[in-house]
Amino acid sequence: MICLSFELVQKCVVKAFTNQLVMIDFKLKVHKMDTAALSGQKVRKPSFFRSIRFWIVVVVIFWILTDSNPKDTAGFLFMWTLPAFFLLLTAYVSYTHKRANASTIDLLNVNDNGLWIHEFQDSKMTIDTNWKLLTLEAGKRKKAYRFSDVKGWRYHLAVGGEIVAFDLVGMAGAKGQNNLTRLKNFENSGFFIQVKDIECPEWQIKFHPRKGRFHHERGIRDTEMQLKQWCEIFDQTLNKTTATQ
Repeated sequence: MICLSFELVQKCVVKAFTNQLVMIDFKLKVHKMDTAALSGQKVRKPSFFRSIRFWIVVVVIFWILTDSNPKDTAGFLFMWTLPAFFLLLTAYVSYTHKRANASTIDLLNVNDNGLWIHEFQDSKMTIDTNWKLLTLEAGKRKKAYRFSDVKGWRYHLAVGGEIVAFDLVGMAGAKGQNNLTRLKNFENSGFFIQVKDIECPEWQIKFHPRKGRFHHERGIRDTEMQLKQWCEIFDQTLNKTTATQ
């Protein structure tokens, strides 16, 4: 009886230990799946065809074609043309802004791989703490620098300078001027990195708000927060690495 009890206890212990190993292995697999998904995740791109205004236009046209008197269909469609045009135009403008909001790629030391990456439009920067390299891209130019060759970094956010008008003629002229001012502000803004390079002593990395528009208060705050975040990333990676060398 004692022998049987001992064997029974032994089997229970072995079974419990095996189950524990299986659970640990399962958790490790789940963790690997989560980190793999995180490292490969993509921001969901907005779609023009998910716009509520687009579907309002479609539904109204469908209603006119199916429920109206055939004699009145052409007239209803003609009356709906102008409202539909403005709805589609505003939907497209909103879509372009949302597309720009979702176009930034930031991979910040995913799974502790030592890589800090920011990419927007034709500019990109990659901090590689494994090889102590900073890779910068702007348009067709691409160069890699040792951490010791990086002299400094800063950010600049150009805002304001827009014209306000109260009459129709002035508003029409101000709109074009304000668009140019906003474009100039965007081109002059970004993250600037000074390096020991005679050919290109300073690089500009572009940033764009993930929420709101660049020239609105919400978008300005969001862009500034991103720029401050990257200042902190540079402080903690480049300065820390340089200090330990």
